[in-house]
Amino acid sequence: MKFNKYIYRKSIKNLPKDLLPREKALKYGIDKLSDIELLALSIGQGTRDLNVLGLADLILKDKSLKDLKSITLEDLLKIKGIGSAKALQILSIVEIAKRMEEEEEKIVVSNPSDVYNLVKFLHKEKQEKLVCIYTNLQNQVLGVKTVAVGSLNVINIKPRDIFVHALELNAYGIILAHNHPEGSSKPSEEDIEFTKNVQELALKLGFEILDHLVIGKKDYFSFANKGLI
Repeated sequence: MKFNKYIYRKSIKNLPKDLLPREKALKYGIDKLSDIELLALSIGQGTRDLNVLGLADLILKDKSLKDLKSITLEDLLKIKGIGSAKALQILSIVEIAKRMEEEEEKIVVSNPSDVYNLVKFLHKEKQEKLVCIYTNLQNQVLGVKTVAVGSLNVINIKPRDIFVHALELNAYGIILAHNHPEGSSKPSEEDIEFTKNVQELALKLGFEILDHLVIGKKDYFSFANKGLI
């Protein structure tokens, strides 16, 4: 929900009930709150000049809650009306979210079969697609991204499309997977050449290409299994 700025300077007690995060959450559910409303509900009180909704909007600055992951104590103390107590309250909320995320069980890919289980949906695709699986040093999956979609079995792939996500996720390993809509999992000469080029570029950038799976209608081909990586 977008609020008119004048609402931010009104006492929270004088706002209509349908604008109050607590009442809205009780009536419709916590999942119906916007990022601003969730943050406002978490920090509880505003400042002398802004009510809690205005303070939450000022902290987010048109960003999402995910952007708070990198916010620091110094960043918060620069905001008018926020002292150390309020800043630490906000940082504690952010830290709780980070730790909960870290505790989530991560998928581990230790062999081509594990990889295939993540990308086997490709065998039903009618267009050729390139999917990248990004891992850390422990082979835990950090992300699975579709980086290119082609037509008539042709994919135009830019190296940036592969490596930009590796940088974002702070990944170590990259596993490539693409499908052959016509059915065969046998890699083409172009597939082999492409894999070699990406592997060489990955090494220069500090990443490692761990495997490349070609997904057919009924089976798959692993470059690592065949000693091609």
